[in-house]
Amino acid sequence: MYEVNLVGSYYEMGREYGRRLRKADFKTPKYSSAAIELGKKCRGHVETVFPEIMDEIRGIAEAAEIDYDALCTFLLTHPQATPKCSIFAVTDGRTTYIGRNYDMFYSLKDFTESYFTAPQQGHRSVGQTDVFVGREDGVNEHGLGVAMSGITDYFEPGVPFWIAIRYLLDKCKTVQEGVDVLTEIPHHCTISFLLADSTGEMIVVEVKPGLAVVREPEDNYIVSTNHYNHPDMKGLEIFEPPDSRIRYSTIVDSLGDADAGPDEDSIRRILSSHEGLVCSHIEEMKLGTLWSVVANLNTLQVWRSDGHPCSNPYREDTRLRDAVKGS
Repeated sequence: MYEVNLVGSYYEMGREYGRRLRKADFKTPKYSSAAIELGKKCRGHVETVFPEIMDEIRGIAEAAEIDYDALCTFLLTHPQATPKCSIFAVTDGRTTYIGRNYDMFYSLKDFTESYFTAPQQGHRSVGQTDVFVGREDGVNEHGLGVAMSGITDYFEPGVPFWIAIRYLLDKCKTVQEGVDVLTEIPHHCTISFLLADSTGEMIVVEVKPGLAVVREPEDNYIVSTNHYNHPDMKGLEIFEPPDSRIRYSTIVDSLGDADAGPDEDSIRRILSSHEGLVCSHIEEMKLGTLWSVVANLNTLQVWRSDGHPCSNPYREDTRLRDAVKGS
């Protein structure tokens, strides 16, 4: 996984990343007029909710010499494949952790990146993605952690989930601030967001275009995989991976059976386990865990495994913690 550090105004960060893309000779796919039109409609929503990110995208387009409309279509419309993820938060009343496995096709492994971002108009964060500009998960300097689990079946013009997560990391300090955003903005697709913060508050927001519902924890933890759990969402017809409920139940059982309070080692064991298919190896589909993250939201310690956590060690990413300690 590539590590990228971006500091400055949104436009300056875009220019910096755009120079990298130009050196790599990055090109967007060729899009139909209908796809370009969808990109423009999504852009209109993003401009209203998060205008600064459009400054970043414009900086990328200019520095990389990429057509702006095509880049917006690439960055702001639904992905060609749906990630399969397992995410959870757990607290002992003093310390709160997030654990997540990001499961996707192995062909995308070379495009995964981990960002330290320090925008002049926002909060510093560390986050992972395979869609530069957006984030699939992350932790910011205020101890807010966010991650998604894929349920992407219905698509309408709106804010894509990876941009929504970037907004939460850049602009929000608490779970409640994040919930206020996610229950108000127009969403591009079906998805679930898990939010937790250093106070121990945690929530899952289950989303489809036109509706966002909040699911609260029933214990000291909350879990999300690739199906809905809120009663208001259960009647919606979606593609549900056959292992989603197995992974969900396995994680719930593991957290519920824990004798001691949570720590990074116990969370690593859950994420690294093949029991219940949590560490994903679906070789016939060439799909599995591309990265795994454990984050302590109180100390801002982040540990990441690049690849299957059962065979790739977790290494601490100190960029966010060092930045906060040095400020």
